[in-house]
Amino acid sequence: MTPKVDAVVVSYNVRDLLVECLASLVVAQAAGEIARIVVIDNGSSDGSADAARRAGPNIQVVEAENHGYGAGANAGIARSDAEYVLVLNPDTVIPAGSIATLTAWLDAHPSHAVVGPRLRRPDGSIQSSRRRFPRPWTPIFESSIIEEWWPRNPVATSYHLSDRSDDVVQDVDWIVGAAMLVRRAAFEQAGGFDESFRMYAEEVEWCWRFQRHGWRVGFVPTTEIVHHEGASAAQDLPRRLAEFNASRVQLTGRLYDRHWESVVRVAILLDYVIRLSRESAKWLLGNRRQLRMERMRFYAAALRRGVRRG
Repeated sequence: MTPKVDAVVVSYNVRDLLVECLASLVVAQAAGEIARIVVIDNGSSDGSADAARRAGPNIQVVEAENHGYGAGANAGIARSDAEYVLVLNPDTVIPAGSIATLTAWLDAHPSHAVVGPRLRRPDGSIQSSRRRFPRPWTPIFESSIIEEWWPRNPVATSYHLSDRSDDVVQDVDWIVGAAMLVRRAAFEQAGGFDESFRMYAEEVEWCWRFQRHGWRVGFVPTTEIVHHEGASAAQDLPRRLAEFNASRVQLTGRLYDRHWESVVRVAILLDYVIRLSRESAKWLLGNRRQLRMERMRFYAAALRRGVRRG
């Protein structure tokens, strides 16, 4: 009999959080909410793979080279034959019954390729996890110096769906990839994650591709999952910033054209220059010089790296 749901966790150097995630999945497995648990360890050096093996008797651990999150997720999905696959970040905790609720929702909505829950941080605050697709100019106004100066600018607020309540079930353009329950039939039709997106934006492109094949994306806030948010990404921040912006440039080219890709690339580099200049001016004025020096080094490193992957 084909299993209903398998879980795939892609992890990198977050051993303690991974163990907490797996503990919640083992409970779900014992309750019959999931069949397999597959962990793809992307070359961790902190003992994550061994810790995952000790987390439960029915956990399949695959030690892989780090070719990015999407590649790891695809490798995990390839080891599943379930009707649905729950793709998870390792810094999530899954409350009892959550997977069953999402599964029942996807059963009742056969036109949907993927459904995502509401995400909460450990302190109980909501992490925004639903979005519209970015417009070509979105990276100029969102996660940028402009958004810092003008937080409620209409481009950023539209992108974040600020005009809609997140208390109601709804179709969205895409959901944050921390927790995605994916229908195998949709995966087989549209393909897996695009592995050229090593980190960031891979779930945006995936949801975009699902919709190009006629599928829909759902957001179900009645199910909530805890997300520690960005634990793996906290390592080597200049590199992560470069990866984030490189993915935004790549996504712009994928969804639109090379002209807009070039515009976004220049805008991001200008953003780095403005931030570096601001911190340099504050350093010259004697304003918290140690902090300013740290930030100057950070933005200088980001500027040297440019909008490319390292």
